[in-house]
Amino acid sequence: MPARKKARKNSAKRLDNVLGKRPRGRPGVRPSEIRGRADHYRIVLDQIWDSVGEQAMHAESEEDVIKALNAALQHMEEFRAITGLILKVKREKKFPKTRPAQISFLADSLAGRGRISARRSRDICEKDRAKPTHQIIRQDFYIECTCGYEGPARHGACAKCGAVCLPLTMIPFLS
Repeated sequence: MPARKKARKNSAKRLDNVLGKRPRGRPGVRPSEIRGRADHYRIVLDQIWDSVGEQAMHAESEEDVIKALNAALQHMEEFRAITGLILKVKREKKFPKTRPAQISFLADSLAGRGRISARRSRDICEKDRAKPTHQIIRQDFYIECTCGYEGPARHGACAKCGAVCLPLTMIPFLS
C-alpha cells in the first residue's frame, strides 16, 4: 500500500480562518454615517417644515403622518419607512416647542432609522459634532536674524532676541 501523503502545514488559503477581533461599538452603526444623515435631514426638514411641520406635529397615527408628508412629494419616500419612528419621537416628553429646535431634534432622532434608539442617535450626533477640528498649533521656519541667529523660528519670532518675522509683502527688498 502507498503511504499517505501528509497535509501541507502552510497552505496559502486556510479553510478555517479565524477572524480578528471585532471593532468596538454596535455592528452596522457608523457614527459618521448617522451624523451625515442627521445633517441631511436637518436641511430637508428645514425646507419642507412650513408645509409639513404643523400637520406632522398634530398627527396621531402613521396615516396622518403620511398625509402630512404628501405635501412634500419629493421627500415622501425618504420618510415613509420611518413614519412610526416620527410618531414615537414626536411623543417624547422632551420634544421641543420651537421650530428650529424641533427640526434639529427630529433630524438627529431619525438619523438612526430605527436600527438604534432615537436617544442613542441623538447622543451619537452630539458626540460626533463635539469632536475637535484639526488646527495648526505651531508653524516654524528656518530664519536668519539681524542679531546673528540662524535656525528655526519659534512661534514666528527669533529664538535668540525675539524679533518678529515680517510678512513677505512688508520686507522692502522682496516687494
